[in-house]
Amino acid sequence: MARVVNPIYDTVFKYIMQDPRVAKVLIGNILNTKIVDISMNNNEYSTTLPNGKHIFKLDFSATILNKENQKQLVHIEVQKALESGEIMRFREYLGALYMDNTKCDKEIIPTYKGKTKEISHPYPIHSIYILGHELGDGLKYSVMKGENVFFDQQGNVINVPENNDYIKGLTHKITFVIAPLTKNNVKTHLDRLLTIFCECNPQDPKQEIEIDEYFDDSEDYKILIKALQKASGDKQLQGNLSLEQHAWKNFIDLENENNDLKDIINEQNKQLVNSIKIMIELGLSINEISKRLNKSIEEINTLIQ
Repeated sequence: MARVVNPIYDTVFKYIMQDPRVAKVLIGNILNTKIVDISMNNNEYSTTLPNGKHIFKLDFSATILNKENQKQLVHIEVQKALESGEIMRFREYLGALYMDNTKCDKEIIPTYKGKTKEISHPYPIHSIYILGHELGDGLKYSVMKGENVFFDQQGNVINVPENNDYIKGLTHKITFVIAPLTKNNVKTHLDRLLTIFCECNPQDPKQEIEIDEYFDDSEDYKILIKALQKASGDKQLQGNLSLEQHAWKNFIDLENENNDLKDIINEQNKQLVNSIKIMIELGLSINEISKRLNKSIEEINTLIQ
């Protein structure tokens, strides 16, 4: 067993994904796509939401081999979050990506009377969401993939060619990786690679994890393990990781305190509602109850609704 830093942390994840070999292995296997070339764009996002929850995003430009075995330029975004509640931020990032007119090829085409115009061919978008939480009942899958499917009027599936700019430009492929489930039912090559994310308990995200170096004898697995071992020996990364872990633990402590406070307030409100109901049964009016409890009539009515 080897002891390495935990890639569920943003600091570690970004470090290993900067290596094109790691990005090719991880993203290529998740998408089940042959990646010819890949590079990380310099537009990482690390955001704390108003509710205190944290998400992280990396963007990549890649050349892949599509279903027709042709080279195709695509844009890949990888978003990562430990706790639920991040959907609107994910949508904002995706919306910004659709509006980015630099993620396309430009073409000059002739029009009438010898004139020309420029048209854009947007790169296909692949979104990968690595989540530290499950998606709900009935969705006990470590990996889920989807893309828009089109039907004719009889309900038959329409086979849309990979090179159809119009359809592909208005839709995108999406993959969910559910980190807590990656250690369950490990059967495939991808399952084995994704076990590096299985230690993701939001209440206790460990800074280091133990991992079996020989769990999978493939070259892909060796590349991931070597990248994590290299990250584990980087002193600057260790310092940044400690800061990230400290910040995360502070957030968890504050969230737990907030939840405890909510429980206390809810209990007090229950007792107050019971008192109000008793006073109403004794024949006191809402105005009298309002004066006795030093609360407005609106507050009283809200509590007893």
